Amino acid sequence: MPRWIVENVPAWWLVALAVVGLPVLAVSGQWLIRRRVPSLSGGEHNDVAGFLGAVVAVVYAIIAGFMVITLWDQYVAANDTVQNETGNLHDLVQFSGAFGQTAQGKIRQLVVQYANSVTTDDWRAMAEGEGSTVTQNDFDRLITAIQALKVNNPTQEPFLSEMLTQVDEVGQERQQRLELSGQAVPGILWLVVILASVTTLGFCLVFGIKSVRLHYIMVATVGVLIGVILALILLLEYPFSGTIAVKPTPFEHVIESMRSAS
Repeated sequence: MPRWIVENVPAWWLVALAVVGLPVLAVSGQWLIRRRVPSLSGGEHNDVAGFLGAVVAVVYAIIAGFMVITLWDQYVAANDTVQNETGNLHDLVQFSGAFGQTAQGKIRQLVVQYANSVTTDDWRAMAEGEGSTVTQNDFDRLITAIQALKVNNPTQEPFLSEMLTQVDEVGQERQQRLELSGQAVPGILWLVVILASVTTLGFCLVFGIKSVRLHYIMVATVGVLIGVILALILLLEYPFSGTIAVKPTPFEHVIESMRSAS
């Protein structure tokens, strides 16, 4: 369900819902509580509500902060993986020049084919947390072509060794991409952060403040903060899905540079 929301609901809709929808709901709940239980506005229970609310708020901040930092690191790792993978593809073509123009032209063609497959088939599959068999086949062809290169003199040996290392790193980086696309926040963590959010907002609702306007402002502000945090967690959960997903732009640059060089 979270992946479907990220894929089909624009990020600005989620942010708007967080900034407007949740605060409106919180203020409505505050209005209902003040109407049904007017005695709470006197603040007789503020000592207990304030202490427990502070404890809950600290717990919520730890849980939400941990999730945001972890997911942001995952998003950065996904972007770095794409950059490293395309960098190795560039180097493969450069080093293949040691084996002559014919061999370099073949490696360049296979690199373009693989990069093109990544931007279409692989990226579409990763949006669903999977990988493309078409892209895997194109990668296998690239490996086979590199392994088939003939060493005719001692100077070519280090180039072939380096190319084998680089193509292996390309495979590892692609595997890491696929793993990151399939990872998701465990359901138990979502349950915990939602319960903590509801509890934190609930203590704000029962905290007694005589000024109605000030109470509404406080509840709405907390609602905005909680909504934004939940929206951020949802958007960062899948680094290759949704509006703010990591884009295949580096692979498109590889295709353009290889075709212009051929």
